[in-house]
Amino acid sequence: MAVPVAATAAQYKVPDGEWAVGPWDCCSDPGAGCLVCCCAPCALGQIKEMVTTGNASPSFTGDMETCCLYWLVQGCTGCGFLISMGVRTELRNKYKLPETPCGDCLFNCCCGCCAITQELKEVRTRVVNGGPDSVEMAR
Repeated sequence: MAVPVAATAAQYKVPDGEWAVGPWDCCSDPGAGCLVCCCAPCALGQIKEMVTTGNASPSFTGDMETCCLYWLVQGCTGCGFLISMGVRTELRNKYKLPETPCGDCLFNCCCGCCAITQELKEVRTRVVNGGPDSVEMAR
């Protein structure tokens, strides 16, 4: 389900059980796409922190343990998708999201950048832009 262009955070809340962002919607937010392509561990850390705390991440790396763990596992084994799969599963469970377009493991393994970008945009929509766990960013 796409968010209407004219909708503001106050007008639109994403219901649990629906993805606000499509899996192939990587280019609609160039900033998120660039962050994931340039520093996927930092993006993953931000996702993890926002899912865990329900607040926007105050740091660039977000949850430092997740960021470092992804770097370590990806650098040593090339299997960083296992870490991102776990974060995606946690996000899906929290918001009761369906496992689409395919299983978490397959999506993260075959198209990790698309998966992490979708997750980053989803959690930003829900936490920062007026979703169920919204925080006021104007302060």
